[in-house]
Amino acid sequence: MKPGIHPQVFQDATTMCTTCNSVFAIPSTVQEQKVESCRNCHPVYTGKQQKERKGGRVERFRKRMAASKSKQK
Repeated sequence: MKPGIHPQVFQDATTMCTTCNSVFAIPSTVQEQKVESCRNCHPVYTGKQQKERKGGRVERFRKRMAASKSKQK
């Protein structure tokens, strides 16, 4: 390997999440960095992501129409 062409790696670099204020010590090429979401607060990892609606527009419309017809009778 050629000397002097590789970036310096900081073993004690700190990463801070701006959402939940968690601080992690992970190796990085920068001493300090900030991220918007981490594994503690990201919806994919926490399981709190929004579920997709079941059924499309047509099915929801038919369901509303059936409910309104049953109220009229």
